[in-house]
Amino acid sequence: MKAIFSRKLSGAAEIRRVEMLFERLPASTVAAMIGIFLCFLILFSVVGLEILKGWVAYMLTVFAVRMWVWYMFGKADRQSTRIHRWEWVFAGGVFLTSIGWGALFGPLHPPSTAPDAGSYIFLIVTVIVFTGAVFLALSNIAFWLFTIPVLLFGFAHYAAVGHATQWTVPAAVCGLIVLILVQRTLYRSATDNLQRSTEAESLLEEQQAIFESSPLGIAVIDNKQVVKCNARLGDMLGRRIQELTTASLQEHFVSAEEANQFLADRTSAFDRGHLAQGMYRLRRADGSEFWAEFSGRKMAGGPTHSVWMIADVTLRVANEQRAQPRDQASTRR
Repeated sequence: MKAIFSRKLSGAAEIRRVEMLFERLPASTVAAMIGIFLCFLILFSVVGLEILKGWVAYMLTVFAVRMWVWYMFGKADRQSTRIHRWEWVFAGGVFLTSIGWGALFGPLHPPSTAPDAGSYIFLIVTVIVFTGAVFLALSNIAFWLFTIPVLLFGFAHYAAVGHATQWTVPAAVCGLIVLILVQRTLYRSATDNLQRSTEAESLLEEQQAIFESSPLGIAVIDNKQVVKCNARLGDMLGRRIQELTTASLQEHFVSAEEANQFLADRTSAFDRGHLAQGMYRLRRADGSEFWAEFSGRKMAGGPTHSVWMIADVTLRVANEQRAQPRDQASTRR
């Protein structure tokens, strides 16, 4: 049943789709209120006041209930397994609203003695229906439950009063086709964008989790400036992240010579399309020194944009230096 009405989306995208439906509800309600006000002004002098007051009361009550549902949705725990229940609740409110608009072609329709009023009502309802197609484009269920009652009331009215001409039916069919095409185009576009943005956000969250939890220091460098880094790099250098991103990269090297060597090695490797690697001495905020192993790759952000993995290898270097005299003594023997 679900596959008939809606395109298959991921759980997160489905939640976002229904959320966007409710986000548009206040704006659609304002548009509908304007329509109710205009209809009241047009029908005030041509329709019985009691029935007109009843219609206005019904429409306002339905909108009040829908706004209450909107409020409750804002407080609800939104899970992909339950989100379609909220869509059906939303569509139920849309259906009740549609019946109210359809009533303008029934007991509320102006008499034949006021043809101008009838034309105005037809124009307002037409605008409301097309506006509804835009606001409800993200839900096939809500779209059809809104469109069908209004159209059925309209067709029944013109068939009953016999005002239809030879072009009325073709014009109505063409209008319905245009309405459906508008909704389908908006629906496909919106769901495509939702799916892509949801996947991108999920990937970004995964990358951010890796970035923050990595045991290695990670830095995004633009030329000589650290533009982004993780907390581990701050721990290695004994500085806050804000300090690292506001100071030049060269300030963290033990000497200007080693900083220049790093820049030269980076340029040479990137020019050949290779991964840049090397070991350099860095200085912590307290003045102590340590050996850091750099491994970096050029990014698509520009010729000087690169991302680096930085590891503290001081212990490894010390072990290698202690092992060298032993190897040399063994060689002499």
